[in-house]
Amino acid sequence: MPPLGEPPHKKGEKGPQERESRRAFNTPENAQKAVFTGRACLSSLNTGSVWRHRTPHGEPEIKASLTLDGEAVVELHFSPEDGSLLPKGLHGIGEGRPGIELLVKEKLVEIPQNITVLDGAEFREPEGCWAVPLAHQGRIIAHLRVSADGGKVLPDKKAADELKHTAGPGAV
Repeated sequence: MPPLGEPPHKKGEKGPQERESRRAFNTPENAQKAVFTGRACLSSLNTGSVWRHRTPHGEPEIKASLTLDGEAVVELHFSPEDGSLLPKGLHGIGEGRPGIELLVKEKLVEIPQNITVLDGAEFREPEGCWAVPLAHQGRIIAHLRVSADGGKVLPDKKAADELKHTAGPGAV
């Protein structure tokens, strides 16, 4: 039975103690540390795979990952028509042209050295981590996930899972 004044929580929901624990990480110091951690890892980012994916609505996407220590930590979106890097919130139009994955792979090599970590972080409650925005040529292109204490870059589980399930032999 929960303490008086505490509503019961359903199985799978976060209880009051876990919510309080996560809130304790929500400090300006941890946000600043997450930004610092993001900046420190930039020079260690490597290019990952490029793959085709379909959204739940059936629209084609070209995606690529940036990796750190062999794990995908950033997922990027590209135009299926011309291979250009897309900002967050903008989706490519059309099926794309043949060989676009190879063009994206070529362009991907230059992207890590031109990424800037913006000065701020957003706390993502469900994941219990900081999302540090990454910019390229003035546009936010992705978020780097950093642990709640601001000290460690976290893998992008969605990118890794998607790559594993949708890339298949077509990934480059």
